[in-house]
Amino acid sequence: APRWVASIQIVCYHMYENSQYVPGYKRYATWMATWTQLFFLLSGFVLAYAELSKPPKTGSARPSLLRYVRRRLTVIYPAFFLSLLLKVAASPAKTAFQWSMLPLHVLLLQSWFPICQEDGGAVSCSPWLFNGESWFLSVLLLFWLFLRPLAELFRRRSACFCAATMTLCWAFSLVFHFMGHGNRLADLFGCTGKLCPTMIMVAIRSGPLGYVHVFVAGVAAARLFMLVAMEDADTRGPVQADSRRIALKENGGPLPLRYGCVLGYALYAVLLFAATTLIDPLYYFFHNGGMLPVMLLVLLGAAIGKDPLTVWVFRSKP
Repeated sequence: APRWVASIQIVCYHMYENSQYVPGYKRYATWMATWTQLFFLLSGFVLAYAELSKPPKTGSARPSLLRYVRRRLTVIYPAFFLSLLLKVAASPAKTAFQWSMLPLHVLLLQSWFPICQEDGGAVSCSPWLFNGESWFLSVLLLFWLFLRPLAELFRRRSACFCAATMTLCWAFSLVFHFMGHGNRLADLFGCTGKLCPTMIMVAIRSGPLGYVHVFVAGVAAARLFMLVAMEDADTRGPVQADSRRIALKENGGPLPLRYGCVLGYALYAVLLFAATTLIDPLYYFFHNGGMLPVMLLVLLGAAIGKDPLTVWVFRSKP
């Protein structure tokens, strides 16, 4: 259910950003755009939990990296490819550069590098060509290549280590504020014109660099969730690296996490309505990981399944 809440807000941002019916709506819509990061956080959480919730596989029992990625692509690629074909048919590329980027889109590589070109005063960038909203699938593909090593890194880590990792990931979001706000990085490099600042902006907002820490935070959150909210189903003791069956603790874990959705959405409402003006000077921070505390609360609250919103509104099972 949190995915649908995030999706609706992203749609409202893209479709109604310039709506004239609500005074000041553009600023609210900019806050809504920050929910893009939830999908990277959620992907890291869900895939890492799937890896960590069972004993590690070795030898022939462990799928190859190619097979692992292929299983992930089987779910998303057909719909992506169909949408790409429809977009190319309805709105063909207009320049040689745009056509040259089409193979990258077919291979889901369009967002791995901020490839841009300036033509007639306008800048075109690979991630945003054709069905540009699918840039995040290209980023996820790269992250999936590193998911299993990351999961193994956290398999035997403590709750303190996981919490510290998530805190550092959140703090790392400030890097993008200093890189992107006011074109600081472009000025540092002595860039002039539109091309260089645009490439930096695209690398931050639509590339792996801008969300790798969010994905890592999702992996750390999966391990933390298992340690504080789950137990070994056989021994009723703490979850171990080789636990074969795990189950949710009877009390559901710490109180703040049991009410994570309520607390997370309440904190977001405070930012949206009481701190609305913060989004302009701190856009890159909030857009690229600054919302991690909010989204981690929502994610963990939904995962535990005892939150009032989860039980009575989302009707999700733990």
